[in-house]
Order: sequence, then C-alpha cells, then structure tokens
Amino acid sequence: MTRVPTSKDVARAAGVSQPTVSRALAGHPHVSAATRDRVRKAAEELGYVPQESGRVLRSRRTRRVAVVSSPDDLLDPFRPQLLVPLHDALAAAGYRTTLLAEAGDGAVLAQVADGSVDGVVLTATRTGSAVPRRLAASGVPHVLVGRVAPEAGHPTCVTDNRRGAAEVAAAVAGLGHTEVALVLGARRLSTSRDREAGFRDVLAAGRQVRTRVLRGGLDHDHATGVAAARTLLGAARRPTAILCASDTIALGVLDEARLRGVDVPGELTVTGFGDIPMAGREPYTLTTVRHDPGRLADEAVRLLLAQLGPVADAAAPESVVVHPDVVLRATHAPPPR
Repeated sequence: MTRVPTSKDVARAAGVSQPTVSRALAGHPHVSAATRDRVRKAAEELGYVPQESGRVLRSRRTRRVAVVSSPDDLLDPFRPQLLVPLHDALAAAGYRTTLLAEAGDGAVLAQVADGSVDGVVLTATRTGSAVPRRLAASGVPHVLVGRVAPEAGHPTCVTDNRRGAAEVAAAVAGLGHTEVALVLGARRLSTSRDREAGFRDVLAAGRQVRTRVLRGGLDHDHATGVAAARTLLGAARRPTAILCASDTIALGVLDEARLRGVDVPGELTVTGFGDIPMAGREPYTLTTVRHDPGRLADEAVRLLLAQLGPVADAAAPESVVVHPDVVLRATHAPPPR
C-alpha cells in the first residue's frame, strides 16, 4: 500500500520545521518568498496535499473567498476580464475562490454569512441591495468592485465612470456634434447613473447641443443598443452621435446602423464604455473608454486582505478610484455637413 506523504515529510525535504510548512502553504506573510517556494516545491515533488479540514479547525479560517455576481452579470463580456484577475490575485495570497451567481439578497446572505468563507467580493451590487449593509453588521470582511453600495462606509474599488464618460463626451463634442443621443442601462446600476452624469456634465455645458436619452430596461446589453438604434435612426431628425453606457450597447447600435446602411463614422459617431475584447476587433474597432480590470482586481484584493490579516489594517483606504482612458479608434468623426 502506498504511503501518503505528510507535512513532516515535506518539512524534512525542505529543511524547515513542520509549523513552517503549514504557514508557507497557507501563504502566511511572515514566511519569506524563498522559504515558501522551497516548501511548495518539496510538497509538489512528494505529492503532498494539505488537509483543509484540519487547517480550518486550527485557524478558524477557511482560506476561501466568495466572489458574488449575478446570473445576468455573468453574461456581460466584461465580467470574465474581472473574475480571472480576481481569482489569480486571491490565489497568490493563498485563498481559494468560490464563485456565487445569486439573484436575490437572501440567497447571497445565506451563502456567505454562515462562516463558510473568510471574506466576500461583491461585483454586482444593485441600488437598494441590503447585502453590503448586512455583511458589515455581521462583521463579514467584504469589498465592492465596479459598483458602489447604496450607503457609504464600505471598502470599494471602482472605475471613475463619471470622469471617463465626461472625457469621451468632450471628445465627441469637440468634433462639433450638436445632435447627440445617450443610450444608458438600467437606473439600478451605479455605473449607468455615473456615466449618465459624466455625459451630461459636458453636453449640458454646450447650450447648442441637443441631447436625447434612451434607457434600457435591462442591463448594459446588445438588445438595448439594437432597440435604441431602431428608434433613433428611424426618427425624422437623427442624431449624428450616439454615446453608449457600455460596449455591448454600442455594438448593438453599430450592428443596427450597418444593417440600415448608415455610414459609421461618416454619418454617425458611436462610442462605448469598457473596452471589451470584441470592441477592438473588426468590424467594430469601437471608440470607447478603457477599464483596467487587472488594477481593479489587485486593489480589491488588497482592501480585502487588509481586513483578513491578524490585525485589521485601520489605515487601509476604504475607497480606491481607478482612472479610465479614452481609446480613439474608428467610430468617431466630425458630423456630416
């Protein structure tokens, strides 16, 4: 019968004590990188697998973090760009990721407030959601990524949506457009509200700009863009520029515009927000606003780890705002004469 390797075997092979093996494999910050690498190499060569249940009982930690999204959000092309670096950053810190796709507050709280995870990353918070408040009341370490909570006081890492929207609106207004339409997502999304505010900050300053607003009933999806383009491009007085609250909305607008034979950007300027991979490819090559999902993930994990350490870091910033960049591609031009 093959003998199962133990932590003592790993300690002998790595030339360290047995407690050091446990701390190294758990990603303890007081273990040097060189020792940690040596222990992990020895464990890999011996085929040693730590007993998770015993470690949980000893440390009262599960070394698991729940990343909470929603079924609808998982369909958003931007979501994998955020979830992958979140997983990688947590793994580098010694935590396993549990992905939860729950639609209701009650279901989320039942999954994460029972001690089965050490902390929670919320990526799909809606206006009015009680989850952040209930987690704080229960003392569950948590951080919000991409969206803000209905109330202040929660560790948060977000893109500066208002500033990004204002910068792309300024680029369009600077081309001379005076007939501009905004196509937005649902009001329950803080991202949609902030981007609308950024668009309006610039367009309201130009009194000669006539602005129309269309709002989707769902999230930032392709169907919202298609429906908006049908309405706007079928009107007697068409806009010369359509600013969209997401890339998926913008791709819907572009698909419908090209189906109708509208020249982009000769007759119509279209912009997005997010810079999902498809936005930069043919036939779209969309002018948009670029997020930095890797930076969002790194900052979010840093905020969470500050709460999970032996002593919570009271000096850790509660809010991190990441500045996006405007990416000028091929869907913007001055309005037709």
